Amino acid sequence: MVYKKTLGDRIFDAIIYVLVAIILIVTLYPLFYVFSMAISNPVAAARGEVWLYPVGLDFTAVKKVLSDSQVLTYYGNTIWYTVVGTFCGVITTALCAYPLSRKEFLGRNFVTKFVMVTMFFNGGIIPTYIVVTRFLHLYNSRWAIVVVMLTTAWYVMITKSFFESLPDELIESARMDGASEYRIFGQLILPLSKPILAVLTLYMVVGHWNSYFDAMLYITDKSKQPLALYIRAVVIQNRLASAMSETVSLTAEEILSALQIKYAVIIVSVLPMLVIYPFISKNLEKGLMIGAVKG
Repeated sequence: MVYKKTLGDRIFDAIIYVLVAIILIVTLYPLFYVFSMAISNPVAAARGEVWLYPVGLDFTAVKKVLSDSQVLTYYGNTIWYTVVGTFCGVITTALCAYPLSRKEFLGRNFVTKFVMVTMFFNGGIIPTYIVVTRFLHLYNSRWAIVVVMLTTAWYVMITKSFFESLPDELIESARMDGASEYRIFGQLILPLSKPILAVLTLYMVVGHWNSYFDAMLYITDKSKQPLALYIRAVVIQNRLASAMSETVSLTAEEILSALQIKYAVIIVSVLPMLVIYPFISKNLEKGLMIGAVKG
């Protein structure tokens, strides 16, 4: 049977298409504009002649950013924070959520309510700073960023809810076969939890890649600072002298290209996420049906 759309259905579809088109334009235009400004002629960029497409290709600003030795250091630090922080965060979140999802865990309700309270109330910046610096002695340590951003109550709760959706019969069957809790968690629960693990990975990767506030508090050594602090110095504070290695005398073209550096920095920082996201998104779509009980 072929369903024939009514006039109302066609109007509704047209409205949806228009809204989606508007959202795409509003979302993609700023990124495309920044990209065009970064590779346009410095004079045209300074005059405001660039509004959509690049005007007179010029990669001076991009070359200045990529040739700066500090950028590679910041990049390496950000990659370290992202990889290590995401791995530790996903494992910690899963380890916290799994016991809370099991009905036989004594004190389950109390611990769950205790975790949920932290979603609305927390100690604040100053107590956290004191704990990290005085008690954990992690000031100017890479692990300060990893520990502070290890997990959140929201991540634990959504992971707990997913674990609770898994059939209890699978766990009981594994226990009857003599599997330990560690084996059940590692070889049964985690493989069936690829959808939620993919979601956690996506959130944590983006969070670590864009985070700068915690690094600003706990990391003063520039050799350990992430790329986000570099972007903050160039884009927000506009302190090019402290953020980049500049020569004493600059030509007029170099002065104009300095106006484009903030756009080039944004492109250089966003590009890895644009490349990685399609692969993560693909895994998210595939993971929706992984672990489903058939029949």
